[in-house]
Amino acid sequence: MPCGIRLAPRRPIEPRTHRRLQREWMCDEREHVIEGPLRPGESAVDWPGIFGGARPLHCEIGSGRGAFALDFAAREEVNLVAIEQRRSDAEDLRRRRDARGLKNLEVLQGDARLLLPRLFVPGSVAAFHLHCPDPWWKNRHHRRRLFADDFGLWLYRLLRVGGELDLRTDVRAYAAAMVETCEEVLGFENAAGPGAERSAQGLVLSSRERRYQATGQRVFRYLYRRPDRPPLTESAAGSRRRRGWTDVRRR
Repeated sequence: MPCGIRLAPRRPIEPRTHRRLQREWMCDEREHVIEGPLRPGESAVDWPGIFGGARPLHCEIGSGRGAFALDFAAREEVNLVAIEQRRSDAEDLRRRRDARGLKNLEVLQGDARLLLPRLFVPGSVAAFHLHCPDPWWKNRHHRRRLFADDFGLWLYRLLRVGGELDLRTDVRAYAAAMVETCEEVLGFENAAGPGAERSAQGLVLSSRERRYQATGQRVFRYLYRRPDRPPLTESAAGSRRRRGWTDVRRR
């Protein structure tokens, strides 16, 4: 089930940079073209057409080797878009998806920060799944952390009312930052109560979570829902606060 999505840049950029971004943004087969910027209310991609049916639209950001994506798509009646930046992992996940005959799983290779606003129209996504993102420990790498106020604001806008944000991390400081961003900055509603973690019972686990389950390492899990109101602050659009962390993550 080829995706065939090709992304066009928002503005003219230097040719060498353009080639690099194309390698990050493009899928293997290119049939549909998204020319930006999109107009308000315009659908970025015909997902029901690509999946062959209209089901709740979910997106996993950073699918890695794909254990969660494969099992979740097999268990749930949803359309799942899995985004992975490593080309080798994305290609391997496509092969495993095809071997299992999953028609409700689409795999894209690229940077989610570039892809999300071009793939989904605001208010269209039923759920985002973000599991154990890289904490980027060094001070000079803080800006590379995926989940921050600005990225959280994008997810808030793309989620439909009542849509869910499934966050998991094995880093205590990252968990605290997620709670602060979601509850204090953006105004998501925590399904388990303010600052509370969700139970792991009945959840589809990622490969990292399964490994930690065997070693006894803790994983922090949160389920947030988008309320029927604007985010608490729109100033998060350009906010990527520097947070120094001293946690040590066991391998």
